[in-house]
Amino acid sequence: MKPIAWYDPSNGMVSTDKNSPLFTPLGQVLPLYLKEEAKDEPVQVSPLQFVEMVMEKEHLVGKPIFWAEWPNKEKNT
Repeated sequence: MKPIAWYDPSNGMVSTDKNSPLFTPLGQVLPLYLKEEAKDEPVQVSPLQFVEMVMEKEHLVGKPIFWAEWPNKEKNT
C-alpha cells in the first residue's frame, strides 16, 4: 500500500511530499496510510430468522430501504 502523506514527529508537520520544506532537515518522516475498513461478508439467514428480523417493520413499506442492511444491526450481538 502506498503512503498518502508523510508526518514529521519532530515538528508535527504533515505533507503529501516526502521532501517537503516543512519537515526539519534531520527529522525522521513517517509514512501515513489510509485505514482499511473490514469488509462485511454475505450473511445467510433461515426463513425464520428473516421473518423475525422484518416483523414490526410494516411501517417502512413504501419508504427507502436503507434499514435493510445485512447483517441486521438490531440482532447483531
